[in-house]
Amino acid sequence: MDDDPVLRELGEELARDDPRLAALLGTAALPATTRPRRHHGRNHGRHRGRLLVVAVLPVVLAVALLVPPTVALGATAMLLAVASPLIACWFVSDGGSAPHAR
Repeated sequence: MDDDPVLRELGEELARDDPRLAALLGTAALPATTRPRRHHGRNHGRHRGRLLVVAVLPVVLAVALLVPPTVALGATAMLLAVASPLIACWFVSDGGSAPHAR
């Protein structure tokens, strides 16, 4: 859309006339100078994930050393099988940054 000057002009006109409608249609309708900056806030999630790993890892290692190896391997396999669809959905999701249609 940015390549066509007519469409770019229409987008800028829409942003001037009705900024709420332009915001609902997405940031592509806004001129580059009025586009909001996106802060995903994923830095906090990384720290929280690291803290969770550091807190849970000693417990998991202690339990893994106390149970027989076949039980530890089976529990790990089941955990990965259950968690893999959730992890895939987490990777695909946009983190809730997309505006919701009403």
